[in-house]
Amino acid sequence: MALPPLWIEEFVQQFSLCLFPQGPATPLGCHYHFESGCWEIAVFPSMRRKKISKHEPSNYEPVDQLFFPSPFSFDVHQALPLFEEIQHIDWIAIPASSENETGHHLLIEGIVEGSAVLIRVCAEVPKRFQHDQDLIVHES
Repeated sequence: MALPPLWIEEFVQQFSLCLFPQGPATPLGCHYHFESGCWEIAVFPSMRRKKISKHEPSNYEPVDQLFFPSPFSFDVHQALPLFEEIQHIDWIAIPASSENETGHHLLIEGIVEGSAVLIRVCAEVPKRFQHDQDLIVHES
């Protein structure tokens, strides 16, 4: 994997200021890689784990705990000035393939610090990271 340029951390920190938790704030996950001349970045909220009382009514299978994404909103207008140039913005409401591990997401392609960037704001943790304990926040 290519070492990230120094500007990526600052860009992601500034970009994360455009996400607003709709409840208790949780850590933000971030994954990046360099592919075909472009930095691909994904940001996503942590999962919440809630223990379910056996007496609590639920529409789910009887389990001791449930996992669900942390709700948030994203200010697109606030994020756009972070790019020198915007080339494409897309909302993936329903992924066309089950192989799309990022699920529902906002995709912004543009230029940052003279480099091509494709960033995804994922509605939930991508499949490959869903069991990462650092991305699970425990609720009572």
